[in-house]
Amino acid sequence: MTAVGSAELTAFIDGAAGLDEGDHGGLRPRRLPAWARVQYDDPWFALMEQTSAGVSLRLATSGSVLRLRLHTRSVRRAGDGVEPHRLAVVVDGAVSGQVAIPEGDVVLIAADGRVAGRERRDPAELTLTLPHDGSEKQIEILLPHDCATEIISLGSDAAIRPPSTGDSPRWIHYGSSISHGLEASSPDRTWPARVALENGWRLRNLSFGGNAQLDPFIARMIRDSPADLITLKVGINLVNADSMRARTMLPAVHGFLDLIRDGHPDTPIILITAIACPAHEHTPGPTVDRGGSAAGADRALEKDGGALTLFETRRIIERVHADRRAGDSRLHLLDGRRLLGDEDTGLLGDGLHPTEEGLALIARRFRSAVAGMPALAHLQRGGR
Repeated sequence: MTAVGSAELTAFIDGAAGLDEGDHGGLRPRRLPAWARVQYDDPWFALMEQTSAGVSLRLATSGSVLRLRLHTRSVRRAGDGVEPHRLAVVVDGAVSGQVAIPEGDVVLIAADGRVAGRERRDPAELTLTLPHDGSEKQIEILLPHDCATEIISLGSDAAIRPPSTGDSPRWIHYGSSISHGLEASSPDRTWPARVALENGWRLRNLSFGGNAQLDPFIARMIRDSPADLITLKVGINLVNADSMRARTMLPAVHGFLDLIRDGHPDTPIILITAIACPAHEHTPGPTVDRGGSAAGADRALEKDGGALTLFETRRIIERVHADRRAGDSRLHLLDGRRLLGDEDTGLLGDGLHPTEEGLALIARRFRSAVAGMPALAHLQRGGR
């Protein structure tokens, strides 16, 4: 059995911005670098950033078996049922299967938000069986998108080496919980992961549940990261948190784009507006839970003409695109309602977040929309 310990694992981890030392001698992927994390250290944001969405182990081997030792850390409400975290195994670009991971450490949260308890468990040992014909295969192990992961060791019954990535297009996607895809049962079933697998793209997923807030440190990270395509899905979290007004959103979108363009003057960028969400089409945030369904709060304020609704966020993004398009032919606009529209809102399980079926629909429609953009033809399979 050929084994790769934590000291050598760095060469195999893809989609992470940094690696922290874990409690069990392994490496914990982080989706943002340390300098960015200190600029907003809210606990919920930290929780979302530590999940392994879009992070994978990539390797090449002719082996028939992989042995992976890892440890998960997650948060759940006290009393909730346990849904296992999963990883997905991709062999030569096709999903071979999903594997449930024995639960690791868990922080239990009470209804009032306080920590109700902690559960600690030992790392898990997973055996992953690979299709085997004696030839070397390109393997990608998609880490769970809904928890933090510590990778401790990786072994195989044959030699392991870093993969041959060739000229696979690099795709950076920025978005909210809808792109983070916590409703997906495994990491290959979020909508960005589905698109990346179908198109043969290398995904860097910068989607953070509740936190697509146009933070400048995210734009600077995108600026400094290699990319052949950048997509920015913005709107719903600004309304959810009631964090901006029309006055602040317009220059914030321009500023976000300005920072990215400093490092990517010619890279195609697609601005994606919000998908349909009846609770906030014409009702400002913040978002509240009413009987398990998302709704706009009863605002004890005088009428606020600058408060953002989804209608207003789309209007502002459309204006930004129109104002910049003459000088930026590689900036594109995609109405999120083309991905999930008013007629599809039955696929919003809680009135806000798409079900797994809804995520699959978004992925299919996004692929179709991108395939129809002539300027992106070189990114399609067979186009490079």
